[in-house]
Amino acid sequence: MSHLSNLLSNIQSGITVRHHVVSVRRTKLNLEVLNLLYREGFILGFSMSTNKLDSIAVFLKYRDNSPVLKKLRIISVPSKRVYVSYDTIIKNLVRSGIFVLSTSTLGIVSTDNYLQHDSKFLNVGGELLFQIIY
Repeated sequence: MSHLSNLLSNIQSGITVRHHVVSVRRTKLNLEVLNLLYREGFILGFSMSTNKLDSIAVFLKYRDNSPVLKKLRIISVPSKRVYVSYDTIIKNLVRSGIFVLSTSTLGIVSTDNYLQHDSKFLNVGGELLFQIIY
C-alpha cells in the first residue's frame, strides 16, 4: 500500500470513529498533502511527533460536532496511475468537486487553487491523486 493511500485511510478511519488526532507516517508527499489540507481548511493542523521520529500527528477538524471532511476517495494508485490534461481539468474536474493533483511545475495542488496559478499559460496537467468530499 502506498504512503498516500495509508494517509487517506488513516484520516478516513479517524473521521469515522470521531477521533480528534490520528497518527500517520512521515514522508515528503504526506507533508505536502497535509499542508494542502490545512491551507484548504479541512484539518486543524499537524505536528511532528516527539516520541516517534517518523510519525506525524494530524488534528482532525469538526464543525457542529460533524466532521468537515466526509470522505477522501483515492483515484491514482501505484498499479494504475491516472493522468489528466489541462483541458480535462478545466472542462470536467473543476465543476465536479475538489480534486488534488500532482503537477511537475506546481507541485501538489487542488483544483480550487489550480485556476489561480498561471497554469493556463503553462498548459500543465498532472497525476490525479484523490478527491475531497466535504
